[in-house]
Amino acid sequence: MAEAIVSGVFERLTSISLQVAENGVRLVVGVNEEVKKIGTTLRTIRAVLADAEKRQVKEQAVKLWLDRLQNVAYDIEDLLDEWSTAVIRSKIEESQSSFRLSSLQPFANSIPRLVGRRGIATKIKELSESLQVIAKEKDYFAFIVNLSRNDDIEPERPKTTCFVDASEIRGRDQDKNTIISMLLSENGQERGVPIISIVGMGGIGKTTLAQIVYNDREVNAYFQKKLWVCVSDPFDEMRIAKAILEALTGIPSGLGELNTVLEKIHESIVGKKFLLVLDDVWTEDERKWQSLKCCLKSGASPGSKILVTTRKENVATVMGCTRLFHLGKLSEEECWSLFSQVAFSGWNHGARQILADIGKKIADKCNGLPLAAKTLGGLLRFKKSREQWQRILDSNMWELDEAETGLFSPLLLSYYDLPAPLRQCFSYCAIFPKGYKIEKDLLIKLWMAQGFLGDGNGMEIVGEEYFDNLAMRSFFQEFEMDENDDGIIRCKMHDIVHDFAQLLRKRECYVVASNGIEEQRAEWYHENARHLRVILDNEQAVIPSLLYNAKKLRSLLVDSCPSNSSTLNASLPRLFDELTCLRMLDLSNNRFRRQTSITELPCQIGKLIHLRYLSLEGNKGLKQLPTTLWDLCNLQTLNIRLCSSIQRSLFIAEGLINLRHLQNAETYGCTSMTFGLKRSTLLQTLEEFVVEMFVVEMFGNLSGWVENSLEPEVDRSNLGDLGNFAHLRGNLKIIGLGDVSRRSEAEEAGLWKKTGLRNLTLSFNSMYKGNRVLEGAYAHESSVLEALQPPPYLESLNINRMNGPTAFPSWMVSLTMLKRVRLWACFNWKTLPPMWKLPVLEHLEIWEMKNVKEVGQEFMGAETEKGQASSSSSVNNNIAFPSLKHLKFQSMDDWQEWYYGHLLTTMPLLCSLKINSCLKLKSLPCHLLQKTTLQVLDIFDCPILTERYSRNGTGEDWHYISHIPTITIDGEDVKRDGN
Repeated sequence: MAEAIVSGVFERLTSISLQVAENGVRLVVGVNEEVKKIGTTLRTIRAVLADAEKRQVKEQAVKLWLDRLQNVAYDIEDLLDEWSTAVIRSKIEESQSSFRLSSLQPFANSIPRLVGRRGIATKIKELSESLQVIAKEKDYFAFIVNLSRNDDIEPERPKTTCFVDASEIRGRDQDKNTIISMLLSENGQERGVPIISIVGMGGIGKTTLAQIVYNDREVNAYFQKKLWVCVSDPFDEMRIAKAILEALTGIPSGLGELNTVLEKIHESIVGKKFLLVLDDVWTEDERKWQSLKCCLKSGASPGSKILVTTRKENVATVMGCTRLFHLGKLSEEECWSLFSQVAFSGWNHGARQILADIGKKIADKCNGLPLAAKTLGGLLRFKKSREQWQRILDSNMWELDEAETGLFSPLLLSYYDLPAPLRQCFSYCAIFPKGYKIEKDLLIKLWMAQGFLGDGNGMEIVGEEYFDNLAMRSFFQEFEMDENDDGIIRCKMHDIVHDFAQLLRKRECYVVASNGIEEQRAEWYHENARHLRVILDNEQAVIPSLLYNAKKLRSLLVDSCPSNSSTLNASLPRLFDELTCLRMLDLSNNRFRRQTSITELPCQIGKLIHLRYLSLEGNKGLKQLPTTLWDLCNLQTLNIRLCSSIQRSLFIAEGLINLRHLQNAETYGCTSMTFGLKRSTLLQTLEEFVVEMFVVEMFGNLSGWVENSLEPEVDRSNLGDLGNFAHLRGNLKIIGLGDVSRRSEAEEAGLWKKTGLRNLTLSFNSMYKGNRVLEGAYAHESSVLEALQPPPYLESLNINRMNGPTAFPSWMVSLTMLKRVRLWACFNWKTLPPMWKLPVLEHLEIWEMKNVKEVGQEFMGAETEKGQASSSSSVNNNIAFPSLKHLKFQSMDDWQEWYYGHLLTTMPLLCSLKINSCLKLKSLPCHLLQKTTLQVLDIFDCPILTERYSRNGTGEDWHYISHIPTITIDGEDVKRDGN
């Protein structure tokens, strides 16, 4: 990692020198020479780092030298960041308008004082001297000098975007059948719930075997309930119990007491035959498992089973194992089969034959471990020459004598094959707990905050490429795809790969449990600790006192129990005073969404001048954001999702010039979010934009805060302000469009120019209660909607709360990528728009159209008098809804009739039809019901339809739907004869 850090510092040094020159900053005498000296020294050191990185694995002295170099490089990077921040702040203050809150003044000058020119000069000289000492020490090791810097050249990104499917297992058929036999057997002599344990070393395939058994057809048919929980370390009783309860009920639990959760679990499993898989169990403390075990045993029906995976036989004994299964290694042939499946994916037969002999020798070195075979296969998949394969075979990495010897060697081979920037991106993943579902988007933002992705405009794109590269090399697994199944949104790391990342970040990255057990075991504190996750899991837990001394921390994540919120609130001011090097701070409350953790964010947050990422998500008791927050000019991501108690907040955020992502979904109280963000021109994410009639009278309670000269037209969140954010992408929800009376304002938003937008919600509600009572208040809705033309690549559109007549903008049919549409709560619409014209629409939902009585030709498609379809370019050969697969109507109070339409073909691909709470609807079009493509019919709370299509012998139209494979009426699956 030192190689990547040194390279980053060198580039940063060049950047800040240019920044200082461009802004005419005068330097203290001698500073320029010291800066040049640092640059020269870094260039010299960088030339030997490729060799040093590999030698540190077996030479402790080299490792210690690299550690010292890395720590000095971090310090230099922090100093350069302070210097850059001072330049940015001085520039902002020069151009600041007179519109400034007086409460900002105490902190406005804190940064220049902190990083005054003489202070910087002194620090630069001290660090330069430290670097010179380290540079001299390198000569003792006789490193190989590499001046070509080939290691920094990123590999060409593979043209294919496919990922190797590691679920294709080799050599486990007999093991699978043995476990299934154990699960399906019924022994009346066994008391309680039988516990079957799969025991084996890391990387042997325990989890994979459990997964293929869990998804087996016979197992699915035998058990009424199946539950999967990743346990990992530490054994968190409450988390595990809540995971079990959520799997049983399908609803996240907000319960705070373990006993209450166990009671609910007991109620849910009584009378049911269940299979519970506890994956990756480590605890040898029987007391932690006892209460959950008793709950499961007392409620289980005969035939229920618990399947445990663990590396230790002692753990299986503590868990009360009744049957033990030792999972062995793959045979040489099986290991070669798995390795070649991954390594030769996409290769032709001739290319395979050329390298097969070397490949078999490499596969033999995997020692029968599936993860090792998969990892090395991923490494060699994109290496085409015999020399490259031979170099891997001859590497001295195979000679390591480490824990999990057979696995860390191939992982190190893959690791050192990565370009330096990807190495630090991978190892940073050690900050996540084992078994954690890592969100791709979050991970990229965290990489960005640490400076791993450079500092250009395309950091997010670089992050996407880095993630894909790591995924294709098998560093990630268990991918969750998006709705279109063409992009990864979440993944996991194998527990051994996670162990490997932790090994790489030893003495840098720690997880600390507040009860002290984890702290004692890990001996977490180190003066050079950089990344830390603190878990406060009970009301007695406090912030560890040593944390205040970890002044070089760059990442801090706090998982806080809601019952100790006062402790956390009291600790924050001191934390912010001491931990001023933080670049990432996560105080989110996602684990306890129904409770409150933070109620106040102290003004000391303004001291965290390096901060790039700040998450406050889920803190529902947080009422105000301090004005000092807006001085954090390096901040890239601000996440305040679900902070629903934040009150009206005037954003004078002139300092947030580097803000790229404002994640503000469901911040109901904070309506004027974008006021003052006009300088944040790099903004890419803005989840909600609220249009508001923001008049001066609303500031009556802010006397003394704002100058009296505010103009009413200025003091509102104007729809046209969206025009400032040319780089918006992803999701955007615009609220309060009912308050927009001018088409020109909508045109100024320039939505059609924001080509990165994929999902758009247009909500025509009013944020100002007195505004919509005026006569003709709805007259402008259609013209405003017409002016809000989205970009051509939009994939999802939601329109709601329009109060005027039915509207169908002309741009709708031009959206050739539009796959999803939801229309809801347009209470005055009496007809539905001609949605049949949309050429690629796949999902359509229509909710709460309370005045619609008939759905007919205008919606379903109508021919002209000559028998031809409407001349729209979207219509092809008289086909209505040519791509529609899923259709849902809900809460249509007055809907009575549904006419099929008159086009020759309608909805040829329809596979799912759902009708909910349509109380007056008399029947469904028989032409739709008879389609052979229709796989799912769901009718709920529709009394006339329920009677008409029931199967109790009285349903007159049962014969129209009897062929549909899955029929659900009022929440119950309809059974057929013989089933």
